[in-house]
Amino acid sequence: MKIGLSTKIDQYKQLTKFKVDLIVALTAVFGYVIGSHGHINWWTLTSIFAGGFLVTATAHIINQLIERRYDRQMRRTANRPLVTGQISRLEAITALLIMSFTGLSLLYFWVHPLAAFISFVSLIMYAFVYTPMKQLHRLSIWIGAIPGALPILIGYVGAVGHIDLLAILLFTFQVFWQLPHFWSIAWFWHDEYTKAGYDLLPLKGGTNDVNALWTALSILPLFPLIYLFYHFGFISFSLLFILLFLSFLFALAAYKFYQNTNNKTAKQMTLASIIYLPIVQLILMFHFIN
Repeated sequence: MKIGLSTKIDQYKQLTKFKVDLIVALTAVFGYVIGSHGHINWWTLTSIFAGGFLVTATAHIINQLIERRYDRQMRRTANRPLVTGQISRLEAITALLIMSFTGLSLLYFWVHPLAAFISFVSLIMYAFVYTPMKQLHRLSIWIGAIPGALPILIGYVGAVGHIDLLAILLFTFQVFWQLPHFWSIAWFWHDEYTKAGYDLLPLKGGTNDVNALWTALSILPLFPLIYLFYHFGFISFSLLFILLFLSFLFALAAYKFYQNTNNKTAKQMTLASIIYLPIVQLILMFHFIN
């Protein structure tokens, strides 16, 4: 039976986690614009976006290849194309080889060799350290936060060619943002994750008050990290106040989750994290352009 083009595109969107790829690629773009202070080379920017997108897509394909037997056990992943057989292992491996080669080549030749190297490290960490670690220990969330935060560093390096204090602050902020984000997701999907053998909450015991507290408290490091941007002279006092206020709103969602721990408030906390990060990134981007 012939498969239509639109159906095949939909299958590859699922295989690569298309929406997540876009978000990650845009994060790299934010890093580039911040690093360049608005002096944009559009070919470099396009290469960062395309290269970041393709390498991220590669990581997600490898992730699904490794986890396909676990994906069968969870309702939210049971219809992924590798699980259903809509895409074969050979086809997925062929796609990831093409995507990884193209993406890393774009970053190496048209952005910066260091950006390509960091992207390669991110790919290896996500696919071959974080992915198998999820079955072994909940510390996988901490490990996964590293490749999850590297895209903004990749974009920044694409602009300046090296890693400096501002790059480290941007990267570290992104690392710690992921903890409340992913732990709130882990809370919401805990029953599903348990079916596949995952335990991704901060501590043992499942969806209890202690894990709710740790999930809520994981927002707190964002406050001193934002202050460091001001301390080292990267932002003004007025911008510090704005970013701290946004962080307070995020923390309020976390507090509501802790006060009334259920799937609804966990989902609200996840949504707050998804809204919070791009707003902070956009504010910083426009600040450094000016």
